[in-house]
Amino acid sequence: MKRKTAFPLILSIFLLAGCWGAQNIDHLFYVGVIGVDYKDDQFIVYVALTSFTGLAKVESGGAKEKSGIAVGKAKGETFNIATDNLYSSIQRMVSWAHVKSIVFTKRALKKVVLEDVLDVLDRYNEIRNTIWVYTTDEPLTKLFFSSAPILHTSPYYSLLASPEESFQQSSFIRPIRLNRFVADIHEPSKTGQLPYLNIAAHNWQEDEEKKLMLNLKGMCFINDYELQKCFDRSKLLGMRWLEKEKSRVTIYVKKSNKVVASITVLHPESKISYQRNGNTPVFNIDVSISGNVIELREKLTEKQLIRLAQKTVEEEIRSLYKLGLKYNIDILNLSETLYRQNPKDWKKFSKNGKIPLTDETLKKINVKISINTSGKEKLR
Repeated sequence: MKRKTAFPLILSIFLLAGCWGAQNIDHLFYVGVIGVDYKDDQFIVYVALTSFTGLAKVESGGAKEKSGIAVGKAKGETFNIATDNLYSSIQRMVSWAHVKSIVFTKRALKKVVLEDVLDVLDRYNEIRNTIWVYTTDEPLTKLFFSSAPILHTSPYYSLLASPEESFQQSSFIRPIRLNRFVADIHEPSKTGQLPYLNIAAHNWQEDEEKKLMLNLKGMCFINDYELQKCFDRSKLLGMRWLEKEKSRVTIYVKKSNKVVASITVLHPESKISYQRNGNTPVFNIDVSISGNVIELREKLTEKQLIRLAQKTVEEEIRSLYKLGLKYNIDILNLSETLYRQNPKDWKKFSKNGKIPLTDETLKKINVKISINTSGKEKLR
């Protein structure tokens, strides 16, 4: 009897031996967000350490507990040297396996910085290629301390770590993962995009005190690893109709520059098509929308409402194109459309990967709208 029990006991001891070198998770520091700044030829790296204590209690049905955030900072000649310089003062082993996002300052969006950082991230095995990428001109320390959501929710649910749910409800500024951002800036025909963050100081209060919150201020555009320009979201309304991964969008229907109705649209569809006009490339845009009326401030027939909504959408797209034209930015990525649809013509017309844009390059914008429901108050 004793011989039968001894063997399983000895076997279990050998099986457990493989865990002796493992680190207790409570003894590790977990980097949740990386920040990159660049000044005087020096990389300035910030890291926000995230505690999972509050998250664990909420997930198990316990009471919410305020999650702490600690921010570290180090400098170095390269991105890797700067991150290594953090270790001397952190006092515990660091895990990079739970990094959720990386934030670049606007002045760090230059070729010497992006090439170095992206090379390290691609080689380092702990950091995933699916982390989120942002840019800002806010102080990174202040930005990280503002990332904790309201109601003592874990930073794991913040805009930096988990932006998808917010985008599903309001599909305007699309969050971008690292692998997609890298693919975009490597395409000679494509203009890269990065969500642009700032801190909203006057929108929220918590426990009768002002609560700083992260805010998607707009979008920045990048070409050949260099920042071109950033725009506030109020100037980018036309982007909502051209984004392929949008879910829920609202049209604020205007009449004489005054909002007269609101229509909620689910899964709008758009297509950019190319054709040649002699020796000039031109493009047309088709948008298909079906939605529900959620606000009607003037008595309008369905035909009147649809006509005004079509005009609103067309003006938003046309205004977006003219904004890019003003600053020589291919915001609509017409060059990429030509590259995908007719590579031969793209090679013929492009210069440094981009086709020259003029007032005549964007021709027709066709908007098709149908109204599914008009709410409790019926349209006449």
